[in-house]
Amino acid sequence: MSWIRETEPKSGDPPPVIKVMSINPKAMESVLNLSQALFFGGSNLTRVQEEAIATVVSVINKCRY
Repeated sequence: MSWIRETEPKSGDPPPVIKVMSINPKAMESVLNLSQALFFGGSNLTRVQEEAIATVVSVINKCRY
């Protein structure tokens, strides 16, 4: 939890790790588009399978994101 007051996420909001860039909306949108292009939809795996793999890799790397 950050020391900055946070609002409840709304459907369609970018993930918090991207949303921290909201002070620069153009940069935030660019990073969001890049991450979606790199991490999702570029393989024959389903979104659920991709998320499961990302979760396992994050746990192995002891990364919260």
